[in-house]
Amino acid sequence: MAKTRLGSAKKDTAFGRDLIAAAREALAHKRGKIALPVRVIEEMPASRVKEIRKKVAKSPKEFERRFGVPARTLEGWEQNKKIDVAGRVLLKVIEKNPKAVERALAEA
Repeated sequence: MAKTRLGSAKKDTAFGRDLIAAAREALAHKRGKIALPVRVIEEMPASRVKEIRKKVAKSPKEFERRFGVPARTLEGWEQNKKIDVAGRVLLKVIEKNPKAVERALAEA
């Protein structure tokens, strides 16, 4: 199998060129040659999850009805079960603007 140099194919596409540029940028960042903007989503303690829930809903079932997060999942988070990044982001948005989440869900 012949080895082709990145970006040297005759049928380059804009998507392909962008993908190669992104891969090079990621590699340069990994090697410490360039700095890229990052956003760190901090861990969320169980107590904060409970505060958010109590602020917007009386019970985990009501929270589920309003925001689509299963009550058992929310209960797990309130009991210190690990929350993935997407869950933490959703909780932060719900904390800041619960109506926006409800509007978005209603449009789906």
